[in-house]
Amino acid sequence: MRIFHSAASLSIISYCAVSSPFVACSSYQDHVEDRKFNHKADQQLSPKMVSDINLHGVLLWASMGFLMPLGVIAVRMSHREEGGRRKALIYLHFVLQILSVLLATTGAIMSIKSFENSFYNNHQRIGLGLYGAIWVQAVAGFLRPHR
Repeated sequence: MRIFHSAASLSIISYCAVSSPFVACSSYQDHVEDRKFNHKADQQLSPKMVSDINLHGVLLWASMGFLMPLGVIAVRMSHREEGGRRKALIYLHFVLQILSVLLATTGAIMSIKSFENSFYNNHQRIGLGLYGAIWVQAVAGFLRPHR
């Protein structure tokens, strides 16, 4: 049974790592479609804006799509362990979740500084909701009573 859980965890992580480069940014597509109906259609995204969009996507994928699930897997695995290994997995969970929150905060700050944030599209609204949920989860983790 333990081998099955390890194999399932490894396959989920592998799937996320392999499929992530093929995911497109929905707000970029919204921006392109909005420009079709705009009179300023001859304007192109600057290379800096394209790199900011890519960095924003990588930061938030690493946070929400990689580090946070790894932290969840680590804490789930800690319930089956005893002694020092259990403590190490709990610390790994703690470190992965903190790194995830820091990367998400970096991506959110970059978004606020670099992009137009009128929250008129679903991508921005969902991002704001997820960012709030990340911080609620982090604060709840710190305020959690010890067992």
